[in-house]
Amino acid sequence: MVRVIGRVRLPELPCWPEGGRLVGGAVRDLWWGLEPRDFDFTVADPAAAARVCAAVSGGTVFCLDARRGHWRVQAGGKSYDFTPAPERLEEDLLRRDFTVDALAANRSGAVLAPATARHDLERRILRTPSPAVLESDPLRPLRGARLAVTHALRPEPRTLAWIRALAQRQRFGRRPAWERTRDELDRILMHPRAAWGFHLLWRWGLADAYLPEWTAGAGVEQRGYHHLDVLRHELEALHQLLLRFPEAGRELRWAALLHDIAKPLVRRWDPERGYYRFFHHDEDGAALAATLLRRLRYGRASVAAVRRLVGRHMQVPPPSPRARRRWLMRHRNLLPDLVMLQIADRAATRGPRSGDVEARLRPFYEALEEARRAAREGEPEPLLGGEEVMALLGLEPGPLVGRALQALREAQWLGAVVRREEAVRFVEWWYATEAARAGRSGDT
Repeated sequence: MVRVIGRVRLPELPCWPEGGRLVGGAVRDLWWGLEPRDFDFTVADPAAAARVCAAVSGGTVFCLDARRGHWRVQAGGKSYDFTPAPERLEEDLLRRDFTVDALAANRSGAVLAPATARHDLERRILRTPSPAVLESDPLRPLRGARLAVTHALRPEPRTLAWIRALAQRQRFGRRPAWERTRDELDRILMHPRAAWGFHLLWRWGLADAYLPEWTAGAGVEQRGYHHLDVLRHELEALHQLLLRFPEAGRELRWAALLHDIAKPLVRRWDPERGYYRFFHHDEDGAALAATLLRRLRYGRASVAAVRRLVGRHMQVPPPSPRARRRWLMRHRNLLPDLVMLQIADRAATRGPRSGDVEARLRPFYEALEEARRAAREGEPEPLLGGEEVMALLGLEPGPLVGRALQALREAQWLGAVVRREEAVRFVEWWYATEAARAGRSGDT
């Protein structure tokens, strides 16, 4: 039975469709004093309501599903969806995935919901009416886990059992579209409790369906420098990353979660050292992480960024200030993210061989500060261009010119070359050195 369970304070909206109701997650968030960004309305004529909303807000209107009459307006960073009003409100609300979403509000802010909704809202309980409701959309188990993370909900036992059972079936059966999966995982990943969120996905069995390469690290012992198995170490690395650098972006967070993803494939026991070793896990892990993210339909730029971070996470800054500055120059396209990833990785490593972890992190923090300072200062203006180098050395266009320019950039970065005449002498010296090296090796 649907009844009024309370009232919410409605925000300023560009429009309220005549005779329409606000339903679902927006009402839930308003009940908890949160600011929704997505508003779902049920209305007699969705197309007309959407066009009016677009005209008033200056937004963009488009049809989501012509057959079902679903329309959307994007305006001011928010979305407004319009769907046909149900014949019976009670039946519509009881079809919704979780009781905390089975809500409808009228224009005065009165909230209508089934009797159990208020109980679950006040106690932040994640409850679904039945397994059939969860099964009606394969995304719903994953969405339930996401709500548990982003809205601090506690699943009641039957709902959790149903989610786990569906997760096991989804390993080999019907899954949601990968784009929809990506969007839910993204919302967990970008939450401050992202590490706990992915731990929850693993414990509930959902990660086995969507991230099987990652869950392969569960129970894979490491020893030596490590005190956790591979999966828990990656979770701890993500936790350390967000603890120390809460501003970390999406690609860096994925890199922290996946940086050791290839370790189960390359693990070898070293009897002389008395612990496991993982040769080339960075290179193989880069390819495996890229495969996983492409499956989730991430764009090329994001996949490439994560691939580079995972592939280079073992290339640590050298201790010498001059060598470290050269390292910063060669890795400048990945900074400061690469150093932040390395700090999180080592902060998550506290095995018997790791020693004083915070002391081991000091050189990384020094490198991070240098990277940030270099980013503020920017690269020095090139003292010579490609045509000038070709004229100076008598070269035709080719790879050798690019190598000469790269060497000159590094010399400028290190402060060894600061004036044009020094740049000329440096390029001449570099070319003579390269020619001598080629002569000794027999290259032509």
